[in-house]
Amino acid sequence: MNERPHQGRRKCTLPVPYPEPKVVAPNAFYAQLLLEDYAGMVSEETAIHQYLFHHYYFEDELSEMVECISIVEMKHQDLLAETIQLLGVAPEYRTLSNNFPTYWNASYVYYGTDVCDRLAADIAAEQEAICTYRQHQEIIMDPHIRELLERIIMDEEHHLKLFEQAISRYCPGWGGVNE
Repeated sequence: MNERPHQGRRKCTLPVPYPEPKVVAPNAFYAQLLLEDYAGMVSEETAIHQYLFHHYYFEDELSEMVECISIVEMKHQDLLAETIQLLGVAPEYRTLSNNFPTYWNASYVYYGTDVCDRLAADIAAEQEAICTYRQHQEIIMDPHIRELLERIIMDEEHHLKLFEQAISRYCPGWGGVNE
């Protein structure tokens, strides 16, 4: 019985180790970019809460999968927090907008109305996260951070595939998803 959560977790993350959080030097600009990934509107914080909320409404395997994915997102958030600290900034649940802090809030979570609606939102969240990580990867020149972002992107792409498989299974005929 103790093996079950571990076995499930292996299905929602890839068997590739995460790089140790490192930075070439402190850099407040890079930290601000990572704070967006950490606790912005499209962020690990939002994904964790959205997936946990959806997990409460899903059943059986789907519920377990989404809970497992949320745990992987927590790992990503932890790695980002360590990196943000190494960059010289506190990993607060905020971003900067026009030089003013914008604190994370639960309105960023898409609550949804049914299984198909929630899965579609989870697919969109993964697509947006991948896009944002790729944009930050292009801007950030620190090779250690770029490597970390690449590893996180690998998981996000895997999550996207899992959500796409789930919507195909639970929502036949649902539009807009490549099979």
